[in-house]
Amino acid sequence: MVCGRGLGYSVNGAHLRAGLGNGFVDRNIRIVTAVGGVAAGLLWLISTLVLAPRPHGSTSIVTAPGGHAYQFVAAPGLSWSAAEAAAERQTWQGRRGYLATIDSAVEFQFILNRVVSRDFPDVTYVGGRQVAPGEWRWVTGPDGKADGGRGRLFWRGDRKGRPPPGGFADWMTTAFQKGGKWDTANVCCVTLFSYGVPQFSTSLGNGDSQEHIAGYFVEFGE
Repeated sequence: MVCGRGLGYSVNGAHLRAGLGNGFVDRNIRIVTAVGGVAAGLLWLISTLVLAPRPHGSTSIVTAPGGHAYQFVAAPGLSWSAAEAAAERQTWQGRRGYLATIDSAVEFQFILNRVVSRDFPDVTYVGGRQVAPGEWRWVTGPDGKADGGRGRLFWRGDRKGRPPPGGFADWMTTAFQKGGKWDTANVCCVTLFSYGVPQFSTSLGNGDSQEHIAGYFVEFGE
């Protein structure tokens, strides 16, 4: 059963949202029907001691073959806009940073294999936004200057959408939801999120505590 944005667990009507891999969990247990104290206590104990997200520290800056460089910056609970501003304040070898844009499968795999090769930090902002309903663009760095400053289009539509020619996206199956808190109309921003294998997902972008934002990826490319 799916509950919220992850896998759903149900014990006598108590729902706990969790994801496989890296200990992601929504620790706000939603009691939808009256439950006994033992069941509720058991869910609280599991969510707090076993499935709670582990903290991650910032990584070193890693240089890619093409000359760009990347870093994961730990910033728990940050909003997307605050992450964007923080990334732009960083510099490396004379280059200004920006929230990472992922234009190809090769670039995506480099980030996963080299920047965070040992332990993926759920949930992590990158530089994509929904700028109009169903219109997803990279809006930071050089990509943000494309299409007259609107940003580089990389996806149009929702779960049944598709990338433009030459575009790249690797969405998780629950990225686009209909109804509820994370309805497609409510989300604004792109994150990397893992249920074992990191993929693109969507975010409210406001640092909502239920999303457990870990930080952001900064890219140095200009």
